[in-house]
Amino acid sequence: MADNQDVVVVGGGVAGCFAAATAAADGLDVVQLERKPREQGGFIACGDAIKSPRDPNNYPGPIDMDAVARDESVLVDNNIDQIEFWDEDVGVRKVLPYETGSNVVDRYEFGQRLLEQAADCGVDQHFDTVVTEVRQDGRVTGVDAVRDGEPVSYECDVVIDAAGAQSILQEMVDFEDLETPGEPTFEVPHYTHFGSAYREIIETEEPVEYHNAIVGKPLEEMGYIWYFPRTPTVINVGLGFQMNKEPIPLADRVRRDIENRPEYQGATVTERFGKKNKLGSAIALRRPLDSMVAPGYLAAGGAAGTTHPITGKGIRGAAYSGYSAGRAAAEAVADGDVSEAGLWEHNRWLYREHGEAAKLASWDAYNVAASSLEVNLLRALAALLPEQELREIVGTSTEVDSLTSKILVGTGVLTNFVAAYRTDTFETLGVSVGELYDAIRAVRKTRDYVAAYDRQYEAYPEDPSTFDRWLADRDRIDEEFYDDLDLAPEDRKY
Repeated sequence: MADNQDVVVVGGGVAGCFAAATAAADGLDVVQLERKPREQGGFIACGDAIKSPRDPNNYPGPIDMDAVARDESVLVDNNIDQIEFWDEDVGVRKVLPYETGSNVVDRYEFGQRLLEQAADCGVDQHFDTVVTEVRQDGRVTGVDAVRDGEPVSYECDVVIDAAGAQSILQEMVDFEDLETPGEPTFEVPHYTHFGSAYREIIETEEPVEYHNAIVGKPLEEMGYIWYFPRTPTVINVGLGFQMNKEPIPLADRVRRDIENRPEYQGATVTERFGKKNKLGSAIALRRPLDSMVAPGYLAAGGAAGTTHPITGKGIRGAAYSGYSAGRAAAEAVADGDVSEAGLWEHNRWLYREHGEAAKLASWDAYNVAASSLEVNLLRALAALLPEQELREIVGTSTEVDSLTSKILVGTGVLTNFVAAYRTDTFETLGVSVGELYDAIRAVRKTRDYVAAYDRQYEAYPEDPSTFDRWLADRDRIDEEFYDDLDLAPEDRKY
């Protein structure tokens, strides 16, 4: 069986729905492939925190996020007004207020509404469909799949890869065999750029005191445990860590934390589809791909690395990159040019015009710097850093002027250091004064490199003709940063 379309979108998540809806709303014939059955679409592991969907400035394209949010089964907690950082071993609890608030959704119901809205835009959705091969002939021309147990081929002008972090499509495409004027620009990510995550939805007997906050706690490896309340008594409890660190038994580690907390005594794991509501996933913990396009092919969402490189937040980045991919595909098909240059608008819009990808790429410097330090030293730094500085690092918008931020790092940290060192905090963590001063200097250097990356990504090329020169300049910033952090070649992220 064969199916001919303008665009094939692989993936039924946030990026896939925004891409498919955008391309279909522009008049293209779009088919969206999802490996799960229809009734399980949108059921994925997620922290569930989301920037306010009621604000039209937060989400682009034809999907009506306000209508999604009005569904009471979706927006289950719109009372989140702060982030809290806890390190209970050393008595640290920091509150980082949101200026505009945040929300927690039921990720399954949210995903279901997105699929419905994409269908309303004219998207043809095929569930129970697993991609087995990518077709290519100078460009990507479609995919082979198994649908309901039967083989099917999809021919198209453009494939949009919204198959998530560590997308199988990127293993299937031979990018070197595609027709480009020079070397292909598409960046194939490495597995160490990703993290593993796991979460459970549990119900407590009594409301938790932090039901207006999303809470993060440090792990013994590079990562964190979270408590994200859906309601005062229904909590998303999970953890994530980076794959370039020692592995953690995810479910056991979450269970140990739950069992040791008094508010979770007697709590039960909720059910969905007749099973315990427990899920794991891979997440991108890197900067967005340097180029997300190839002839006949676009990547979006986790497949393009558009998650927050520190926190793993991915819904907003997926929405914007999905919209951008659908928009670029529609323009390229209308122009009759689905080459690398014809699809370049996806890169240009995300990096230059809207800037979502540029912002995430710059913040990845914090991830690189954190990965160069021991976990106990990171915990000590978190205890020292002023709350305003922490908010900038983990936030999703630049809320603190960079000069003010540098002053905070230069003076506020040292002030906090003097006060905090009178406690046993750093002795408990086994951290010396000298190590702390070195770490503070690393933070100050990192802020300078965040600014350098900002400037570099503001100059992202308008078309692929100058991409190699731009990339060489960006790589030089990488090398200078690594040298300043004294990172050995084998410890360098990219």
